[in-house]
Amino acid sequence: MDMNGVFCALLLVGVMYAAATGQADAAQRALLSGGTQAVELCLSLAGAYAFFGGLMGLIRESGLAAGLAAALRRPLFRLLRFELGEEAALPDICLNLSADMLGMGNAATPAGLRAMRTMADAHGRDGRASDAMLLFLVLNTTSVQLLPTTMIALRAQAGSASPADIVLPTLLVTAAATGCGVALCRLYAARKRGRRR
Repeated sequence: MDMNGVFCALLLVGVMYAAATGQADAAQRALLSGGTQAVELCLSLAGAYAFFGGLMGLIRESGLAAGLAAALRRPLFRLLRFELGEEAALPDICLNLSADMLGMGNAATPAGLRAMRTMADAHGRDGRASDAMLLFLVLNTTSVQLLPTTMIALRAQAGSASPADIVLPTLLVTAAATGCGVALCRLYAARKRGRRR
């Protein structure tokens, strides 16, 4: 089932539940007003996204993103423990993770897809994910956030007096999530190696 099917199923279940509990009018009002609220939210966030987009452009043009990618290169090479041929994905992995850290999720996605494709090609597309692929996926999804631009923009739009107060807590939480994810990947890899022996 694709995502369109999932969303349709969720909508259908919600409408059926509202009808069964006598809240069909409330569900209808929510459905009709939801689109308006979504457009209003997008318009109110446009200024914040323009600001952070410009900031990210400056960071990219100044070489900070490239410097971060270069700093990540050596530790990532040791951490990911590439199998034969997978190390060709390292430049894209560095670009993906550094863009994520700087809040440029949209810029990170193409590099992440290229990295996964490169690592998959090293295995002849046999359908199995290597340990390095799994660990990269965990690093990408937990994504240590140095600058959580989307959440800062949402908090500013919601009227927060100090929307950037979340920077340190977000950094700590995402670092903890990344640490746990890496530990679980290492445990899985060790158990897999143990079963092969």
